[in-house]
Amino acid sequence: MKVKKIAVSVMALLAILFSTAITASAQASSFEEKIPTYGLYCEDSELIKSGAVKFDLTDTELLSKGKGVKQSSYQVSAANREVEFAIPFISPTTNVPEISVSVNGQAVEGSVWFGDGVFWSRDEFDIKNVYSPVLDESIMGTLYTVSPDSDTITVSLKLNERMGFIYEISNSGSSSQTADGSSVWTIRNALSKPSYSYFVFGDSTGHTFESSCEYQMKQLTCKEYIDGQYEYYKEYYEYHGGVPVELLYSIVNRVLQENTSINYDELFSHSFNTYRLNAYKFKVSLETDSVVSYTMPISVQKNLVYEPTIYLVEQKRTGNCNTKYSIELSNEIPYIIESSTGTKRNGLSYTTETAEDFYFVFSSSEKPINTAAGNIDSGTNRTVVIVCSVVGSVVLVGIVAFIGITLYRRRNNNSVKGDNYDKYKRW
Repeated sequence: MKVKKIAVSVMALLAILFSTAITASAQASSFEEKIPTYGLYCEDSELIKSGAVKFDLTDTELLSKGKGVKQSSYQVSAANREVEFAIPFISPTTNVPEISVSVNGQAVEGSVWFGDGVFWSRDEFDIKNVYSPVLDESIMGTLYTVSPDSDTITVSLKLNERMGFIYEISNSGSSSQTADGSSVWTIRNALSKPSYSYFVFGDSTGHTFESSCEYQMKQLTCKEYIDGQYEYYKEYYEYHGGVPVELLYSIVNRVLQENTSINYDELFSHSFNTYRLNAYKFKVSLETDSVVSYTMPISVQKNLVYEPTIYLVEQKRTGNCNTKYSIELSNEIPYIIESSTGTKRNGLSYTTETAEDFYFVFSSSEKPINTAAGNIDSGTNRTVVIVCSVVGSVVLVGIVAFIGITLYRRRNNNSVKGDNYDKYKRW
């Protein structure tokens, strides 16, 4: 009985220690979701020789809204041809930042290519994952409009060749695959909608469509179909801040490029409700060595656990060129308290240089206090975790050894005391 009480007590203590360590560690990484900025991208990375980036964080009112300004310039080599560049950025679809680009002082126009939704653990830029905002008007497709005649209906689509399609289903529906490769949708509560749409890209001879109820078939271009649905949802899009039709074109281009499928509601109703890793792309003819410059707003992350608030700015590299960074702070928030590379200070200005990813944390105090756990910095948190882990391991080994020795002794006692000892056991 004593062994069990001791084991339970020590294990409870161990749980408290680990809980304390985990809490301390979490407090050290309590920034809002990361929205890094990026450097200039070119598929021929050797053309970009060096970069200079200035973070202007002097506007405290703008900073209170989680924003700052970045000014960038890159030295690029002559290529004697037209070259495409991209400026990656993360943003919600309804709040795309304004980016002003110039080459050798001359303004250059570009376009936004929308990318995939961002998962914060995977924010590396890949040019293959942004898609054209222009939809080829020659691409044909077949639209099937299914009119339900009962509360449960079935629809099937068999593709004779790989091609993309858009499908619609009810909230209580399900899908499956048959042995011959057909996609089958069972739509329950089907009468909750007047109709269901299925749009298959390509020639109608490349697939077979069947339904348990009546449907209409119509040949039209892909752009005609998307534009028609966009017009249908126009008021809805305006209510949510103005969704550009180019977003839908980009998503459809991904479906076409990958010969995949997408849910109707996901495309037309939910596609703008996420942050995406996009790119502002532009082309220029490089006959001589040139300077590509651009200005854009950036996101500044806050950590409200600290008093006063601490802020984070991060830039992800998109090539191998060396970049000189300069950071301008204000009198109200003048201190860089941490950075990925050492910075030199001159008044309210800081400078550094690196070819790697770069980040810095700044605040109005040189020693902000963690209000959730006192003045504990990240180094202390790591120490707490390590110490608790070591202590916990030692205690756990001790428990196992203690229980093993106790059981061994009791077995020996049992062999001596015999059957009369059994009636006094309380295990």
